[in-house]
Amino acid sequence: MKLNRRHFIGASGAAMLLGGCNLPSQTASVAVSSRKIEKIGIQTYTLREAMGEDFVGTLQMIKDVGYDYVELNGRNFADRSPAELKQILDDIGLPSPITHVDYDTLANRPEALADIAGTLGCETVVLPWVNDDQRGLDDYKAHAAMLNRAGEVLKQSNIKVGYHNHQFEFFDLGDGETGMNILLNETDPDVVTFELDLFWAALTGTDIVNLFESQPGRFSMCHIKDLTGDASAYRNSLDFAEIVTNHMANVGEGVLPFESYFAANDVSGMHYFIADHDNPPRPFRQSVQTSYDTIKAMRF
Repeated sequence: MKLNRRHFIGASGAAMLLGGCNLPSQTASVAVSSRKIEKIGIQTYTLREAMGEDFVGTLQMIKDVGYDYVELNGRNFADRSPAELKQILDDIGLPSPITHVDYDTLANRPEALADIAGTLGCETVVLPWVNDDQRGLDDYKAHAAMLNRAGEVLKQSNIKVGYHNHQFEFFDLGDGETGMNILLNETDPDVVTFELDLFWAALTGTDIVNLFESQPGRFSMCHIKDLTGDASAYRNSLDFAEIVTNHMANVGEGVLPFESYFAANDVSGMHYFIADHDNPPRPFRQSVQTSYDTIKAMRF
């Protein structure tokens, strides 16, 4: 795949490519559009190895590539105070409107989390993971209740709670019920929003545009990472290492029809678009540049 193919083939061409992966095709107009993503972010987890070697230099590289903001995660302020991290970001010119946070802090110390997020300038804190022993039907109901409680506390500081999915939230828990359905239906839209990881959702065969239409306004954020090859055998798999190694790609090097997803932004509520990759190939700068350039060229 050429880096700039999205700009030319349109959503219908991408849908044809998806046929080989047995992933759901999306319907979109082939008419040329001028809509585009104005600001592009990146999840710092993507560059965790580089940050371990040169934290400030990697943030500067992110800025130099062209990214407009970063989505942080807890490890970014584990070895330095939130105030120190905020000063570094301010010096480079990278705002941090979103951060991922751990379950325990969100559930049991939301007031402390409000202070951290306020210092960092984050308007949303996102729960990115639940453990494998916390993925039953009753567990998801408990997670939804926790997100509502934390959301009410954080609302007092004008901070919203978000939830980020992997593939397991879309697994059938019985009678067609899924963890994602429970979380969407049992959380309060006033305090809880969602960050849709497009790779993991597409991997499960989810019709993403239909998901947006069935839950309008619930998805204010997304992770943009591409899928390559026929991954249909992994729809119900928890083999993260195999999936990431063989099927996750820089944006522009796979087959996902992102433009057809983003054509539904008015329905989904999407306004934060965040590049991500669980295991980007080296050189890291080239990987994140590829994703940035592809997203920048998208029209929908």
